[in-house]
Amino acid sequence: MSTINCRRFPTISAANGSTPARLNGSSETPFALKMFRSFASGLRRPLTSIVAQFNASPSRASNRLSYSPSPPPRRTEDLSPPVNLALVDSEELIREILIRVGEDPNREGLRQTPARIVRSWEEIYGGYEQHAEEILVTQFCAGKYDEMVLLRDVEFYSTCEHHMLPFYGKAHIAYLPNNKIVGLSKLARLLEMHARRLQVQERLTQDVATDLQRILRPKGVAVMVEGKHQCMCCRGVHKKEGMMVTSCLLGAFKENLATRSEFLALAKN
Repeated sequence: MSTINCRRFPTISAANGSTPARLNGSSETPFALKMFRSFASGLRRPLTSIVAQFNASPSRASNRLSYSPSPPPRRTEDLSPPVNLALVDSEELIREILIRVGEDPNREGLRQTPARIVRSWEEIYGGYEQHAEEILVTQFCAGKYDEMVLLRDVEFYSTCEHHMLPFYGKAHIAYLPNNKIVGLSKLARLLEMHARRLQVQERLTQDVATDLQRILRPKGVAVMVEGKHQCMCCRGVHKKEGMMVTSCLLGAFKENLATRSEFLALAKN
């Protein structure tokens, strides 16, 4: 191996501890060595200042040196864009549910089930496409009639929003006319509109009463709903005979005891 010529590389001989070579017989430090020392001293300054900060104020130093850990790198399988459920076919979602409950969506009895369920939604949840103003738009003059109008024992079918299981029963709807009346079928349609949504019975009762009061503006409105809930019958406590009764009284039905008693008596007969 040939010996390195220290005269051609004077900084190497200085780093090895030997006397640096002189250029042209001059005793001055070579320019390259001066640059190296300047660079080395510059590297020592930040470390010295950091040590001084730790000694003087540990809390300040820790604050300046603190950092938030960077999140772990995403795995290759996580790099795909998130699924936009709006673009996923509803039947495919139902097929996935069938798989999750342990079924085979490809067996003969279930092949058309997703399509049947999607078609049934139009009827079961058709209340979202309706509005009370459209149902009660046709009103008639009541003349001198100011006694109670009661539609009793109107059956309904709805869906519990907590477990998406059916609840059903009958409703009693009454109002005291204030110059205007509506056809009895409109009261049944109003009940049907609110029942054909994800519901709880308490809100169903109140929605029917408040819409009738808001649009028809009678002297008073009374609504009573009796319902049986499958979320209590076929799961949970398994009580098949339990019947839930809710009511909403507005106007004269709430303020007048005699009017309220008359409604309750007629609804129970």
